[in-house]
Amino acid sequence: MSIWLIATGLIPLLDLSFAAADIVLAVLAIAAGVLLLFRGGRVHLTKNLGTLLLSIWLILTGLLSLLDLDFRGRGIVMALLAIAAGILLLLGK
Repeated sequence: MSIWLIATGLIPLLDLSFAAADIVLAVLAIAAGVLLLFRGGRVHLTKNLGTLLLSIWLILTGLLSLLDLDFRGRGIVMALLAIAAGILLLLGK
């Protein structure tokens, strides 16, 4: 997840552009989400709801970008998911 966060921040900040930037970020997001879900070889679904929502957000972010999927209200759904994950992570839930 750290690599995805750094790349997501540096690419626009340094005005970098390369043909596969979107693909690289999408694959990194999916990998980060999957790694958060399967820490230690086991699925951690109920341990931390904030981490679960973050994992889902990362995987959806990557899949929607990689597969060029769109649906009505996508921005609102993704924003609400991000807000809920952030709040729960801050509260330690």
